[in-house]
Amino acid sequence: MTPNPFCFNKSSIKAFVMGADPTNYSKNKKRVELYYAFGIGQNASYFNDILENLNFLGIHLEDVYIQNLLSTYQSEETSKNNHFIQDARKNIPNLKRELAQIKGSSSLPVFLTAYDIYKAVLKEGEKIKSPSDLYTTEEEIPIPPYKNLLNRPLIPLFRHSNYQLDKHPKYKQRLIQYLKLIKS
Repeated sequence: MTPNPFCFNKSSIKAFVMGADPTNYSKNKKRVELYYAFGIGQNASYFNDILENLNFLGIHLEDVYIQNLLSTYQSEETSKNNHFIQDARKNIPNLKRELAQIKGSSSLPVFLTAYDIYKAVLKEGEKIKSPSDLYTTEEEIPIPPYKNLLNRPLIPLFRHSNYQLDKHPKYKQRLIQYLKLIKS
């Protein structure tokens, strides 16, 4: 089984939320089977921190389309998978086709929930910044479409507790300002 993307209503989304892949061996060292990306509707712990960050920005579960960069289970969890970036880049054309099917979505931002995703979607030759640099830089957030393989605005919104928006008020304010701009 491959987890499905999660979306309440494709005609009213405001952003995409991108996970790495569904692979998780936290349950007695057996793979956790998910019905939707991030186990939405099964186990809130996989998505709670991300949802809290989104809520800080005025975005709710009803406003997003949630998918993984690699929608299939992998042999290793992302942090242990030495082939993640290579495999993810091979899947980007499929993901782009999937996202393009959502009418009017070409300019919607993509929230990246992990640093490995950022490294996988950045175009060759672009400078890879550290997570802390991404959260403190005064430039290029969102990462412009021409600098990434998804050809969409990218916003780092990492799920790790160090990157919760309540710990980064300046970054949070910049994102709120950006989201206000694209609404108008």
